[in-house]
Amino acid sequence: MKVFLTGATGYVGRQIVRDLVKGGHSVSALIRKGSEEKLPEEIKGKIVIINGDVQASDFYRAALQGCEAVINLPGLLREFPGKGITFEGVHYLGTKCLVDAAKNAGVIRFIQMSALGVREGAIPKYQETKFRAEEYLAASGLRWTIFRPSLMFGNEKEGFANFMSVLRDLLATAPFVVPVLGEGKYRFQPVAIQNVSEGFVKALTNESSIEKLYDVAGPDRYTYNELLDMVAYVVGKHKVKIHQPMFAMKLMASMLGGFKFFPVSRDQITMLEEENISDRWKDYFDEFAITPLRLVENIHKGF
Repeated sequence: MKVFLTGATGYVGRQIVRDLVKGGHSVSALIRKGSEEKLPEEIKGKIVIINGDVQASDFYRAALQGCEAVINLPGLLREFPGKGITFEGVHYLGTKCLVDAAKNAGVIRFIQMSALGVREGAIPKYQETKFRAEEYLAASGLRWTIFRPSLMFGNEKEGFANFMSVLRDLLATAPFVVPVLGEGKYRFQPVAIQNVSEGFVKALTNESSIEKLYDVAGPDRYTYNELLDMVAYVVGKHKVKIHQPMFAMKLMASMLGGFKFFPVSRDQITMLEEENISDRWKDYFDEFAITPLRLVENIHKGF
């Protein structure tokens, strides 16, 4: 199948582009100029690269012609409006532009990456813009599938940041102690990046997944404290946890969250408190006949 892919140089996109090529699909990847070196070495020369910005369809309108499917992987963890980097632009306007261009080019299949916890009425801008992107796609008339992944693990050795590598780096840099927001009892349901990628690729030919939305989470739940302990054990960096009062961090994030040097934004703190879990996680694995990789059995492989 001829697939148009965005986000191929990101943490998730690198795994998906590998699996697309391995599966015999023909891939055209929209990549910002200068980012080509971030592609996996083994797929270089095996895909068509289109330099451009997803918000400017003039860059890729011609490349969509003849494509049978689009896989869109919009992802921005923090926004920096002063630099023009916003959730509105990346999550919503970028998706809107690509959906419109796909329709005009005659593409009928569209697979979108959203995020676990996205919903109507969400307060964090991260979630609110992803929800509007979902709504725009669902009303487009395209044959869509939307995935909402939890935090992911795997491939940490490749040097591309994910939640687990951030914990590793935090443990490596903090002298003797490691800071923890609040009590650290908020829960997560980590999912293997390989399991996420497998679903995206299988969805291309899975007719029963059309016009469906899936929570993509692993089989096990862990508190932040437990995840920190697991990473500490694997990398051999045991530190004393120093719990930071949540109200104080919220206040500081409100004032400093717009600066890159500050480690967390107010929205990120809000989403931590909401937790990142799903009771519907099994639907995804059943639908795509995927065997879930458990964090406790695989965390050592990533590092």
